[in-house]
Amino acid sequence: MAMIQCPNCGDTISDKAKTCVHCGYELQPAEKRHCSECGQELEDNATVCPKCGCPVEKEIDEASKPQTAPQQVEVTGVKMNKNTKKIVAIVAAVVVVAIAAIFGVQHVQKQNAAKEAARISQEYGENLELVTHTMLSGATDAETCGNLIKKVWYNAIYEERDIETDKYTRSNGYSFDDFNTALANLFTNKKFKSEISGIEDNQTTVQGLMKDMKNPPDEYKDAYDALSKLYDAYTKLTNLAINPTGSLQTFSNNFNDADTEVSNCYSAMKLYIEN
Repeated sequence: MAMIQCPNCGDTISDKAKTCVHCGYELQPAEKRHCSECGQELEDNATVCPKCGCPVEKEIDEASKPQTAPQQVEVTGVKMNKNTKKIVAIVAAVVVVAIAAIFGVQHVQKQNAAKEAARISQEYGENLELVTHTMLSGATDAETCGNLIKKVWYNAIYEERDIETDKYTRSNGYSFDDFNTALANLFTNKKFKSEISGIEDNQTTVQGLMKDMKNPPDEYKDAYDALSKLYDAYTKLTNLAINPTGSLQTFSNNFNDADTEVSNCYSAMKLYIEN
């Protein structure tokens, strides 16, 4: 900044001064104001245009206006202005919605998995009861046929008279010399053949049902073990009824043992099918 002399009073002043600080002499004429409506030149202190009467707004030097710093918000040690805060809020909202959606999907998936597990468990329990009762039905028929086989076999050997077995052991009015003839008469009898055929059909049905019982749910693993034991006993009993072999004594012993085993295994199974 340079120093000059006032042309009016001669005192030293700044070359930037608009008026002399000593005498008030105007060094730089002030910029004239004009009416914004009609363009009339205005006096410095005019508040109304003398030509059109329009109110005159007082101009404010922009340089003299106090500068206001943009509002800032400090979040976790980081200063953010309003726009940044809005962006952060939007992003946070999106993240919250996304997380909620993920948890919602997971919740639905868990619910669906639980429903499917419950459906599988219920279906397995129903099939468990079905195959058990199907085996019991076949075993009951086998027991009836096996007892008749033993009776015909015994009466043929010991020439015992019995209204139920005479038609097989004494079809000609007298006992046959060979008990095999009596057993052949029994197995060729139409009614008995139908009963044996029914046992064979029952075996086929049970075999198909047992295939569906593999890989049981965890809560039915013990039940499946018990079912497998019942199936083994059932198979042994029904095979003896369908195809009796050995002597009368061995057949009778084997058949009675298998019959008892089926009864015991069924009693064990009732713990799982009668809950």
